[in-house]
Amino acid sequence: MKRYPEPDEVIEALGDKVVAALSAAILGAKDDLAEYRQGMPHFVADHSPRGLANWIHDRIWARIVAELDGVESVSFVDSGPLRELYVNADFRLRFKRHSPTGAIRSYPTVGALDFITQEPDLLSLIGIRTLNLTAGYEWDDLARTMGEPVLSLRDGSFEDVLWMSTLPAAGGTITPIKPVTDGPTPPVIEAPRHDSEENQGTDDA
Repeated sequence: MKRYPEPDEVIEALGDKVVAALSAAILGAKDDLAEYRQGMPHFVADHSPRGLANWIHDRIWARIVAELDGVESVSFVDSGPLRELYVNADFRLRFKRHSPTGAIRSYPTVGALDFITQEPDLLSLIGIRTLNLTAGYEWDDLARTMGEPVLSLRDGSFEDVLWMSTLPAAGGTITPIKPVTDGPTPPVIEAPRHDSEENQGTDDA
């Protein structure tokens, strides 16, 4: 059975600077959305769900790059729709909206399926292999509002998570939302599309 690291292990290994920057970038994007909604409510109302998700994703990405640019342990991949943050060789992060149960959405491309699946003989100690993590925020579909910044771990499923926890500011407390389970649930994949990954935008980020 795989041994998955628990939220407090991951938060500690990421380090206060990275964790605080992730939280600040997501909360800053939440403020940006509130300002956008106040100043241009008709624009926000006209957004498709995917279009608004992409707008939020752009704001998170701009803020996280500004927060962590020049930090030696951090590197960025920004190529077309693919945006990833690496912390050393230990962690690879993407940014997505989460449902209250931790579900995320994505087209089931090879790249997306690779990202949500952890490497086979993961992980007796953090750092042996790269751990794929999803950072982002809880999303209220009805109100179209952002909730708390969250970090989640999954293995093979867009719908089910091994755990999801709030992202604390530096020195803050960790609040598990969904605990570590005994193992991954079977993958749940959305209906396939013929679009290539390069033409899909950031997709419900």
